[in-house]
Amino acid sequence: MPYAAGSVRDIPVRGGLKLCGLTWTGQYLWYSEAVQNQIAAMDPRTGEVVRKIPCPGVRTDLTTLGGSLVQVVGEQRTLRVIDPESGDVVGELPNPRPGRLLCGLEATSQGVWTGYEDLQVIDLRSVEDLRLIASYPVRRPVAGVTVSDDYLAYADYRGCSINLIDLHQGREVASITVNGSPTGIAWDGRLIWYCDHATLQLRAIEVPGITGGRQAHDNDRR
Repeated sequence: MPYAAGSVRDIPVRGGLKLCGLTWTGQYLWYSEAVQNQIAAMDPRTGEVVRKIPCPGVRTDLTTLGGSLVQVVGEQRTLRVIDPESGDVVGELPNPRPGRLLCGLEATSQGVWTGYEDLQVIDLRSVEDLRLIASYPVRRPVAGVTVSDDYLAYADYRGCSINLIDLHQGREVASITVNGSPTGIAWDGRLIWYCDHATLQLRAIEVPGITGGRQAHDNDRR
């Protein structure tokens, strides 16, 4: 079902040139920027950036796993694991589909979700070894991924939309046209936030029917 949603919150990212990834930790929105090659934590209440971490090779999406940041980096789209306190790199994992355009990344209690722009597919993989658990073909190229209680959401950058898959039905049920060009997206339990590549803002939309009562993100289990 197609419909449009205006943003309910817009936060300019000062100094940002190419917004890529976005994740929510329960306190901060962490976003990544691919020109300055850094990851930053923003307080969404004030818009203040409270921490910046250098990250050479920032490519696309960002998530948190076991208290660490995980950023897609480099031409091979590998997964770099970073300590958010020290900024130290603590590990690097291969792209689960070598040579493919990994653009969406999200970690939840179900596993690690990886979305591919060129394949138009979103995989669910084991946290332990990235073993494939399930795949969801999608209708549009994937630019970012997030998960609420019952829905898998992905951004379509060129189509200016955020699209919802009902995880119980295993199929797409809505396409939401949004302002700007969404890349990385994140769910905070009430709102879907997205990086607007066009206007260099973090923007939030409300989506009727999505609730936060049983949020299953890894962030809540830290």
